Order: sequence, then structure tokens, then C-alpha cells
Amino acid sequence: MIGYGLGVSEFNLLQCSGFLIGTLLTALGANALNQCWERQRDGLMARTRNRPLPTGMLSLFEALTVALMSSLVGVAILWFLVNPLTSALGVLTLVTYLLLYTPIKPISPAAVLVGAIPGAIPPIMGWSAATNTVSIPALVLGFVLFLWQIPHFMALASIYKIDYQKGGYQLLPDDPAIDKVTRSIIVVFSLALLSISLLAPAAGLGHSLFLVSALILGGALLFLSVQFYRKYSIENARNVFRASIIYLPVLLTILLIDQRVLIA
Repeated sequence: MIGYGLGVSEFNLLQCSGFLIGTLLTALGANALNQCWERQRDGLMARTRNRPLPTGMLSLFEALTVALMSSLVGVAILWFLVNPLTSALGVLTLVTYLLLYTPIKPISPAAVLVGAIPGAIPPIMGWSAATNTVSIPALVLGFVLFLWQIPHFMALASIYKIDYQKGGYQLLPDDPAIDKVTRSIIVVFSLALLSISLLAPAAGLGHSLFLVSALILGGALLFLSVQFYRKYSIENARNVFRASIIYLPVLLTILLIDQRVLIA
């Protein structure tokens, strides 16, 4: 929605509704297909064992039917009510999430980087829905989302590392309680996120309010990442995770206000 709000020149209720509903259904379909794929592994982990498939609340056939229908209807809505470019980006999100990220998760920590790709596409979809193009500001916005996901998810994986191990997932390059590779990556990507957000105004995203906010929010996330690097604890990992959850909606809302409301 932030991507749409940044790119739109004249608000269209039908287009906006179609974009939101189509994106929602496509995302729901991708998530449901992922749960169909990982149903056995989900049953092994405390945080996922109460999902509908591991508990038997839904059969695999029922879940697949709902997942496929949701995906197809979502993509169709984006095509007919928004534009083919946004629909194609929705398909790209679904395919990369399901056919790249999901099968790599049990094999390599590279899955975290691969999974950040579909996570970065939705704000670009918002821009393309509004403009029928993918321009530099949209790509920068997507890159912010890409970088943000690494400290966000690696902090989460550090908290639930034992649970992920039970599920057979290889999502971290080391044991963050002992070694420092994971913690180093979190610091590096937090620093990269701070840097790209400070450079975003040069690409046409935001002005002085956004710049100050990016410095404060990004600096706070980096500070907590460094604390986690210096001392491993579940609480320090939770601090990074919580900060990342606050960081994204606050910064993007400020970006929209700074770009569209204050300047107007």
C-alpha cells in the first residue's frame, strides 16, 4: 500500500481495491501452498505444529484446493482490475517463494537471502499498480525491504533455532550462541539498511523528515544489532526482532507522509 501511495497520481478506488484484494489472495495462496509443502516439518516444530494441516483440521486435498484457488483468483484480479505488470510481479513473488525459497530452506542458509526476494516485491507491486511501470524509486523501496528482512528473520531464527533444527531447516550459517557469523550478518545488513535508507532521497524517495527518521530508526536497529553481536542472548535477539517490527511500518508511514502529504 505504501508503494501504491507513493506512485499514484490520481486515486482510483476500484484499482486500489483490486490491488489490495489481489495481492492479499496471492500472498495467502503462496503461504498456503508453502504449508502444504512443509506440513510434515511443521508438525515437528512447536511454533507451527498447531497449523491446520499438522493437526488434521484440513486434508491435503482441501488445503491445496483453497491454496490454488486463492493464488489463481488473486493473480486474475491483479491482471484484470490493475494491470498485467502487477499480475506478473505477483506470479514472480509466488513462484520464487514456493519453488526457490521453500525447497532451499532444509539445505542451505542461502534460503534467507532467496526468501528476501519475494518479500521485497510487494511494495514494487504497489508502485507498478499505480504507475504501470517499475522505476528507480520502486526498486530502491524494494531494496529497503530486501535488506530489512535479513536482520528481521535471522533474529527470529536465532530465537527459535532449536525449533528450526527439529524441523530440519538449515537457516543459520552457525550457532549464534557460540559463533559470530549469524550475528555479524545481522550487523552488516542493519548497517546496509541504514545506508540505503539515507541514500533513498537521492533516488526520489522522501525528504528531510524521512532522512531524520531513517537515521534515528536505522541507528537504533543497528545499535541493538551490535549489542546482540557483542553478547548472545535470547533477549538481545528479541530486541532486534521487535525493533525490526517497529522499524518498517513507522519508517514507511513517515516516508509516505513526507513524500505525499507535507510536500503537497
